Amino acid sequence: MPLYLSLPSVQLPGPGVSNAEVIERVRTSFRGGPLEWRALERGVRLVFQSCGTTVRYMETEAPAAPGLHASRRLAAVLAENHLDPRQLDTVIYGSIARTVFEPATACEVAARAGAHGAMAFDVVAACAGPMVAIETLLGKAAIDPDWQLGAIVTASLSEGHLSYDIQRLDELETLAAGLTIGNASTGWLLGRTPFLHGGRVIATHTQGASQHHALCSVPTNGPFQSARATLMSLAALVPAHIQRATARAGWKVSDIDRFVFHQPSDRVLRGVAKALGVPAERVPQLHQLHANTEASAVPVALRHLHDTGDLKPGMKLLLGSAAAGFTIASALVEWEG
Repeated sequence: MPLYLSLPSVQLPGPGVSNAEVIERVRTSFRGGPLEWRALERGVRLVFQSCGTTVRYMETEAPAAPGLHASRRLAAVLAENHLDPRQLDTVIYGSIARTVFEPATACEVAARAGAHGAMAFDVVAACAGPMVAIETLLGKAAIDPDWQLGAIVTASLSEGHLSYDIQRLDELETLAAGLTIGNASTGWLLGRTPFLHGGRVIATHTQGASQHHALCSVPTNGPFQSARATLMSLAALVPAHIQRATARAGWKVSDIDRFVFHQPSDRVLRGVAKALGVPAERVPQLHQLHANTEASAVPVALRHLHDTGDLKPGMKLLLGSAAAGFTIASALVEWEG
């Protein structure tokens, strides 16, 4: 029995924060001399240039409230599809940010949205959370004939976990990625019947490479750190993953009309397009619009493509994310409009 994915509801918090503002935050924290600052500033600008970073949207409310933001997106996507929260069988929170270890953030989301009877739990897979959540719901649907409708929500909030305290050029290797992070919250639905806008899920594929788990981390009481260059080099694993994923759907890589990827860096996506041998326009590069919105990046990108008229009925899509862990996850979707 087919399963369908809805168009996601997306919210970018305001206001936009420019590269100049981020550089000023780093400069304010800098304690070295003018010569050292010029070298550090040049390094930061090179990171922005390489990634394609121009602006990021940052939540200004404190303390951060991921459950609140995610519940608003859940309410919005239900309203867009004329559905009642009481119809939900499952609610999954697939983001990184959380304010408590228990209960699951999804429980707060479901309660706030009025989905009191839904089974609510978190899927923790870094930026690949929503993709892994899709596969999780497909598994639930396969073993439970009574299951009808699930929701996947994110709230990519970074308050307290980004550091502008960079004193040496070599510290950019682990802290620069945090300067390209943006915030967003999203909500989308997966169910047995088609939605107002969305597509049919054809197949999913997930894989891991846990020997690389230490390359990227968000400590419970410290700043986000990422061995940026080494982690980005693992994008070399993505083309083989995509070959296997498309084969599961009975498709070829050349059949894919749009590769809707996580957006860590425009340069990385250009490299993936080249490795796959597909035209660059099939691999939208949207980092410059909202930076790296972590676990929210794929639904944010999908919504942008829809709103700009780039998605047409019958298009074959590959939704995919590579994430800390190291995890790669994708879903093959035939868009219905």
